[in-house]
Amino acid sequence: MVVPLTSGELPCPETSSTLSHCPFCALNCGLTLEQSESGALTVGRWKEAPLTTGAVCVKGRFAAEQVHHRERLTVPLVRVNGELEETTWDAALDRAAQGFAAIAQRQGNDANAVLGGGSLTNEKVYLLGKFARLILRTANIDYNGRFCMTSAGAAHKMAFGVDRMMTPLAQLEQAEVAVVVGANLSAAFPVKVPQLLAGLRRRGGRVVVVDPRRSRFVSDDDLFVPVRPGSDGWFFGGILRELAASNRIDDRLIRDRTSGFDDAVAAVATITPERVAIECGIDPSLVSDVARAISATSAGMWLHGRGPEQHVGGVQHVLAIINAGLACGHVGRPGAGINMLTGQRNGQGGREWGQRCNQLPAGRDIDSDDDRSVVAAHWGVEPHTLPRSGHTYVEVLQAAERGEVSGLLAMCTNMAVSAPDLDAVDRQLKALDHFVVVDPFLTESTKHADVVLPGVTFAEESGTITTLEGRVVRVDQAAEPLAGRDDIGVLKGLTERLRPGITLGSSEPAAIFAEMCQVSAGGPVDYSHMTWEKLREEDGLFWGDQQMFVDSFGHADGRARFVTAPPMNPPILVNDEFPFVLTTGRVLAQFLSGSQTKRISALNERAPGPIVEIHPVTASEVGLDPDEMVELVSRQGASRVAWQANPDLRADTIFLPYHWPECNRLVAADLDPISSIPGFKYTPISLRRTP
Repeated sequence: MVVPLTSGELPCPETSSTLSHCPFCALNCGLTLEQSESGALTVGRWKEAPLTTGAVCVKGRFAAEQVHHRERLTVPLVRVNGELEETTWDAALDRAAQGFAAIAQRQGNDANAVLGGGSLTNEKVYLLGKFARLILRTANIDYNGRFCMTSAGAAHKMAFGVDRMMTPLAQLEQAEVAVVVGANLSAAFPVKVPQLLAGLRRRGGRVVVVDPRRSRFVSDDDLFVPVRPGSDGWFFGGILRELAASNRIDDRLIRDRTSGFDDAVAAVATITPERVAIECGIDPSLVSDVARAISATSAGMWLHGRGPEQHVGGVQHVLAIINAGLACGHVGRPGAGINMLTGQRNGQGGREWGQRCNQLPAGRDIDSDDDRSVVAAHWGVEPHTLPRSGHTYVEVLQAAERGEVSGLLAMCTNMAVSAPDLDAVDRQLKALDHFVVVDPFLTESTKHADVVLPGVTFAEESGTITTLEGRVVRVDQAAEPLAGRDDIGVLKGLTERLRPGITLGSSEPAAIFAEMCQVSAGGPVDYSHMTWEKLREEDGLFWGDQQMFVDSFGHADGRARFVTAPPMNPPILVNDEFPFVLTTGRVLAQFLSGSQTKRISALNERAPGPIVEIHPVTASEVGLDPDEMVELVSRQGASRVAWQANPDLRADTIFLPYHWPECNRLVAADLDPISSIPGFKYTPISLRRTP
């Protein structure tokens, strides 16, 4: 068709526009996917998108480039004589199913395991859990959110009875003080949260930041507390003691709506400001400064990230934070809330719909007879046929090395970069008899795979996502799956081969979502008021109240719990041989293991590889040359990386992004006794010059 030119304008090709959400962080910034006549996809602005109103960060701007990337897998692969070779879908699914069936017959159902991810849609999470329990009949299913959200979730369940952010982020517009603990908002949530904090400052509010590393969002006027990594429990225990001793507490809320306050205060009675100074490596005056700042108003918003959570004492750290905020009465009010910052795209929904080893759909407990009966009735099986609790993520890998787990299905997770102690992970994956990976790209983990099934990107499927606020939003499909089959089709194909006559139900996301809503009715995570259509008509729907706990908390008696939280130090501390603390985190231009972002040239140019940050005083003492690499050595392994000086980092602390294997090769697989989260944020290391 010839398009006439008028007024000097160039002709515009016809495009179709699809509403969706960014596939990276849990803000789930709304965007449009614009598809040209040629099929090329670009990201456009969705000005009416909830919360972020069309803004995206650099990752969202270029997110569509992965969809038709030249390295996308377009056909299944199977390993033949040590090499991955192309094959048909039928042949690959046959081999995948036969491997799992043979292992179950030889060793029992629990010798197979499933590992999922926090970027899967809710529908895929639900079906993955259903597949594990009904088709593989294994207890061993877990997900990569075990590496990030489980300490926060466990602590919030203990304190409030609910695992969800209690306050919409927009309530920061009504807050008078904000407390940010262990969260680099500039890199993790750059679109909206720093702007909301800037507005709070302009209104005369106060921002308190507790972190070993001063990030770009921190203002000179903020109250910055550079605690030593792993000392959060000491600091917030000291804050609770100071609040109680100076009577800067909300007596009415504590009396009428909580329990356990006296015991919690007694547990921190010896944590004086002087003790806090020793344990945290800070000035003791900061304890009273922070206590005064946070207790001056009831409109206090708390935002805690992975900094206090990814520790062997992570649950205790979060409980200490909660106790301090709860003592101030920062719950159930406008501009108030104690909130976890979920990281992954569907990190919230990913921990609600049954891919955790101790969980059935809608946050139900797999070891509760009542919950098992409800889910079994919906699934048309007897409750006793459902497995009980199984291994967590790291435990699955460790069981593989012992020969107890021989078959593994991995969907949307790349343990060869993201798991701790990567040299051990390499041995664990080699020990598997049968390893099946579903992913849009070859990854560091697929080098061990026996079968690789092409996965879809965010643009090639429809489904729902639950944002970090607890808002359920809809993503709509903009392109056909490049390999001709989507992830739901993969699970369906495996089901047909492993359990003929048994079905997972519909393959249509809207119908799966309707089933999920029915299953959730009356459960801890209740979606039963939602429909597929309403999610679009109303710009998403919250499960539970938007502002939670206005009248009652999630426990049966309606009260919140102060849980005693004596500080818990890392299991192995720094010493003369390993005198520095390695802590880890994100950079803006990469995400998780980088399997998506490293394929996007604009992002790779911004962050092409790992760079360790070292305080200039420390670099001088070690004798580092700016043009040299540095070797980081821990008890687990060693890595050589480039380095740069950062004066906004504690001198005893080293920061390394976790998007490359050089990082987690150094980290131990020690786990929190409650959440089973690894201690990513505290690893004793030494620094060495390299020739």
